[in-house]
Amino acid sequence: MNTKVCKNCDIEFQVTDKDQEFYQKINVLEPTLCPDCRSRKRLSIRNERNLYKRKCTLCEKEIISIYSADKSFPVYCQECFWGDKWDALKFGIEFKPDQNFSDQFKNLFDKTPRLALVNKQSENSEYCNYSFANKNCYLTFGNHYEEDCIYGHYSTKNKNCADYLWLYASELCYESVFSKNCYNSIYLDHCENCDKCYFSIDLKGCKNCIGCANLRHKEYYVFNQPYTKEEYFKKLKSLNLDTYSGFTKAKDFFASEFRRNFPFRSFYKTNCENCEGNNLENSKNLINCFDCTACEDCAHGFQMDETYDSMDMNCMGYDRSEVCYQTVGCSGIFNCIVCDSCWHNNDLKYCQLCFSCKDCLGCISLSHKQYCIFNKQYTKEEYERLTSQTIENMKRSEEYGEFFQFSPFEYSETVAQEYFPITKEKDKKEYQKRDYKIPENIKDVSGDIIKEILACELCGKNYKIIETELEFYKKLNLPIPRFCSDCRHNERINRRNPRRLWARACAKCGVNVETVYSPERSETVYCEKCYLETII
Repeated sequence: MNTKVCKNCDIEFQVTDKDQEFYQKINVLEPTLCPDCRSRKRLSIRNERNLYKRKCTLCEKEIISIYSADKSFPVYCQECFWGDKWDALKFGIEFKPDQNFSDQFKNLFDKTPRLALVNKQSENSEYCNYSFANKNCYLTFGNHYEEDCIYGHYSTKNKNCADYLWLYASELCYESVFSKNCYNSIYLDHCENCDKCYFSIDLKGCKNCIGCANLRHKEYYVFNQPYTKEEYFKKLKSLNLDTYSGFTKAKDFFASEFRRNFPFRSFYKTNCENCEGNNLENSKNLINCFDCTACEDCAHGFQMDETYDSMDMNCMGYDRSEVCYQTVGCSGIFNCIVCDSCWHNNDLKYCQLCFSCKDCLGCISLSHKQYCIFNKQYTKEEYERLTSQTIENMKRSEEYGEFFQFSPFEYSETVAQEYFPITKEKDKKEYQKRDYKIPENIKDVSGDIIKEILACELCGKNYKIIETELEFYKKLNLPIPRFCSDCRHNERINRRNPRRLWARACAKCGVNVETVYSPERSETVYCEKCYLETII
């Protein structure tokens, strides 16, 4: 085991014997950055939620893109990028193995066309990114197989849901996070198979519950106390959740006092073996991993599905990936090193936006290609000789295994700003002041609101209510939100526990546990044994 000092933040981090075995297997140098700084660098190349209007460089039609109009490289719409009117190899540059790899890659980076959005096989879902097979969705990011959903993030197989994070196979859910198979519910956190539940945490198989935690297969409960059916619905009506003031009061209670009334489990793991982290399911042998499902033998991974024998990965899934290092936004890749937004590839190194390729080095926007370097075709023998020479040169300059040195985005545009925020200048943009007064009760909101320009009460940004959104609020009897979708998203991100573990004593038995709740936080934290004893 080696103890190293991160060259970015100066903290010490460990490179274990197992880490060294992995680095030797994939033939990369040991990292010079700590795990957090490596993750931050990967996320600083990923813009998920900032969308811009611009023209497709090829067909010149108006499109929606993650790249603003001032970017120097070409940007293609879906039809042009996947069409046959251009050839990515024509943008290739001659590889010079005796020159700096990153400098040459930057030349390719600055002129090669890019896909406006990663949004495949979608129908009526133009304002979605990092998405697949969605229908009638709006402003969902990292979502797959969804229908009639709005403002979702990192979720799959939902229908008619709004304002959610990491939600699975649910319907008519609002402001729910890390939950699955739920129906017609509001403000759930780590709940499963629940129906008509409100402002609750860690419920399973429950129905008609309000403000509850740690219940199993219960109905008509309020604050973990049983009620008759008549008493329950009288209590629900008294909350006035159809009014903005009533809903805000319940939301504020859920975010503060509620959390002091019940014990919390130290971490969330389901069907896991030898795993270190949080929000892990059906996984084995994970170290410092968070928000992962069906993964095995991985370390320092965040937001992963079906990933095996890999290290330093972000936003991976939903097809199996294996033996990969320093990748972000990839799916179905094998033996790949330092890749961004590459799907269904083998043996790639330092590639971006490549699809169904094999044996490529330093390539961008290729599809169904093999033995390419900097988007230029080589023979198998030439490719292997030049790649071997490049790796040795990059090792001598201590680059090989380090992530890309530049990003197409401003830091504030990227996911890194969400998880590793830095102070930024206040937005100086002038927003329109709101002169439309939103009715207190959803029953008093007319269809004309979709024509109005609203102003966020938190950041001042203008936003609109779209028709399907209004229908959703009417159907669930919810008040119109006063915050824009970005501020609501940030609230959900803050509801997620940090991707970090602290040592803490169980509040009941005193045993030492690793937990995502820092010692200074007010929640009562139990070890798994004591927590299970509290479930009713």
